[in-house]
Amino acid sequence: MEWEVAKLKQYEYENKIKELGINLERLDIVIGRKTNVPFSKGCYYDGGQWNLYDVDERQNFVVTQRGSEEEIFRWLYMITLGLAKARK
Repeated sequence: MEWEVAKLKQYEYENKIKELGINLERLDIVIGRKTNVPFSKGCYYDGGQWNLYDVDERQNFVVTQRGSEEEIFRWLYMITLGLAKARK
């Protein structure tokens, strides 16, 4: 798998994930909206920027990174690959 990746747009991220056959639901990754599902991660657009977040076991919602679409989806891609590798 490719660990170093250039900045990605949402559609590029989704295409790469599809090509790799990764199931985002199995990894508890949510795109484009907030969730309060324990141990999930995701991103959403709000206030002119993208937000990357984690939800802990007590359903605490924490934004871990803010930035452009390309920056956030690059981070999310690396996180996704790490989770997919760890759960094989």
